[in-house]
Amino acid sequence: MGLVPRTKEFDETEVLELFRARGFKQTSFDDLTQELGVSRQSLYDTYGDKNTLFHAALRRYLAGGLEKMSRTLDNPAPIREVMAGLFEGLISANCGKSCSGCLMVNTMVELSPHDPEIKQMAAEDARAIEGLLAGRFAAAQRQGEIAADTDLAALAHFFYHFILGLGVASRAFGDPESLRRSVQVALESLS
Repeated sequence: MGLVPRTKEFDETEVLELFRARGFKQTSFDDLTQELGVSRQSLYDTYGDKNTLFHAALRRYLAGGLEKMSRTLDNPAPIREVMAGLFEGLISANCGKSCSGCLMVNTMVELSPHDPEIKQMAAEDARAIEGLLAGRFAAAQRQGEIAADTDLAALAHFFYHFILGLGVASRAFGDPESLRRSVQVALESLS
């Protein structure tokens, strides 16, 4: 009779939230074990080290974000309505009372300049988001909602950067009304 591997004794969503609230550098392995109520060995057995755990948590967060964005952009409503809904979702998620902002934005600011793997993950995420946006803009362009001569790649790039800016501003200021006014200005570029 062989040994049955132990299942994880912790919730990976809690890991995401710890890193999201504190950042990579400010979250120690001891913090993780105490907050999650698990042994160091359990975390070591599952991930090996804090860096591997963080990268796994970030990949999970990014995959979930892309899936949610894809579902939002699949809405056949007019493009301004779709984008307004996307931004409202981001503002609500990132400006909540106990919210710590976007994990990817926080990570890009904290680690991208010094961690080539994080920089690579950020670049891949940017390409994926811009691809989703450009695809949705192309559909809107075919419907006559966006001018035929609009550079859709540039528009997607602009809105990706706008999303990053919302993430930073929501973390720094947490002022949803100010962000909503900025969204209205950005939506005017969709014509």
